[in-house]
Amino acid sequence: MKLRGGTKLVTCPRCGRKFDITYARATACSGCSYATIGCSYVRCPFCGYEFVIS
Repeated sequence: MKLRGGTKLVTCPRCGRKFDITYARATACSGCSYATIGCSYVRCPFCGYEFVIS
């Protein structure tokens, strides 16, 4: 789901919580060098589960 302003919400398949990809990349993926080059994965900032963005 896309929101106004270009943000994209996704739902974690493990815990079911919705979160913004930009927020997740800034927090949960902050230590990963691939997060800034268009990685197709995202890590849930709530439970830590990593999954492919569809």
